[in-house]
Amino acid sequence: MRRIGYDRLDVGSLHTRRAVMARTRRGRSVPLPGQLEPRGPEPERYGYVILGAGCAGLSLCHYLLERGVDAPILILDRKQAFADDRTWCFWDVEETPFSDRAIRRWNSWSVRAEGREVVHTSRRYPYLCLTGADFYESVLGKISTHGNVTIRLGEDVRFSKELDDGVLVVTSAGSYLAGLVFDGRGLPPDSAALEEARRKGTWISQQFLGLRLRSRRPAFDPDTCTLMDFSVDQGRGLRFAYVLPFDEHEALVENVYLSKTGAPPEAHRAELSGYLQDRYGLSGGDYEVHGEEWGDIPMTAHRFRRRTGTRTHVIGTLGGETRPSTGYTFLRVQRYCRELAASLTGADGDPEGVHPWRYGPLDRVFLRLLRERPERCPGIYARMFAGTPPDPLVRFLTEVSSPLDDAGLIGTLPKLPFLRLAAGEALDRVRESL
Repeated sequence: MRRIGYDRLDVGSLHTRRAVMARTRRGRSVPLPGQLEPRGPEPERYGYVILGAGCAGLSLCHYLLERGVDAPILILDRKQAFADDRTWCFWDVEETPFSDRAIRRWNSWSVRAEGREVVHTSRRYPYLCLTGADFYESVLGKISTHGNVTIRLGEDVRFSKELDDGVLVVTSAGSYLAGLVFDGRGLPPDSAALEEARRKGTWISQQFLGLRLRSRRPAFDPDTCTLMDFSVDQGRGLRFAYVLPFDEHEALVENVYLSKTGAPPEAHRAELSGYLQDRYGLSGGDYEVHGEEWGDIPMTAHRFRRRTGTRTHVIGTLGGETRPSTGYTFLRVQRYCRELAASLTGADGDPEGVHPWRYGPLDRVFLRLLRERPERCPGIYARMFAGTPPDPLVRFLTEVSSPLDDAGLIGTLPKLPFLRLAAGEALDRVRESL
């Protein structure tokens, strides 16, 4: 019995040695099966992971909770705190969950160009101002009443990868596995998505620097905000001042460029100083600066991807929510996130239908005007504002206008220049399709 067992073992061992030697001689290596690799900590699992705790990310979270989502939600952002570093303005054409937190409402607004000032007044559609701090306080308060949301600040997202059972998100502090990911991290100037938009489509930058200031003497008309004051020097590019007066002493005053280059911050500050002196008679010693805002809004007709995978959605500016011809974003973000949340929870939400298609051609022509004929823009804007009643004008600017509203506004525009711009845009679209 021993002899037989020994013979069998010896033969088996011999075959094994020969097989190993044969594989070694052929230079073949056998990879370690993944099941046997050392295991690190399992990634935390969430139903939804939102990248970016800005307007889009926090708004989407609110709408998901409003729709009854009880799956765990994680929001990641590399910033360390919710700073009061931005301001959103929009016309009150529809109710949003945050409209009641607006710090100021103006029923009158003005445009100044070519030596004249056009003032419009609308009791139906006031112009609202919402500070970053008030938005964050409001949305975080709403979110905090639910027990299924976690927000992690100070975490930089390194990458995300779709797997069979979810999306792996790796950050500077750990890893997470999500059923769905929503990327709302915006469009920084060095992003690949923005570089693609610049390369493929018509674009300009809306670059601005704003000062929150308080004057020592009454200087501002608190009843009327200034949307565009083109009376400033245009030597560096298409430029205007934007003024939000909160009372006779306090205001947010911005210096805005619509161009491909803009200006460095120190140039913005110098131009704001000159504007305050020329327009309001305020020298440096006549006011105190309590805060500064800086922004660079990409205005482009490029179609950004809404999905980068079967489980990854793109939202906010990164998803194309900034209106190409105006730079307004807040209402578009609210509409899209509300409909996206509805569609994800089995309702009749239609996120792709929130922006009517007919505005696309008009936006592209206006964007082309800004890029190719900037010297004509101040006069055209003044003409458009002067020739269009306030309510139809607001509805057009907020994408809730009727075809009759649109026809009336288009009728105020100079025909030949816009026909040439439209023809050029149509030709470019044909070339792109070839």
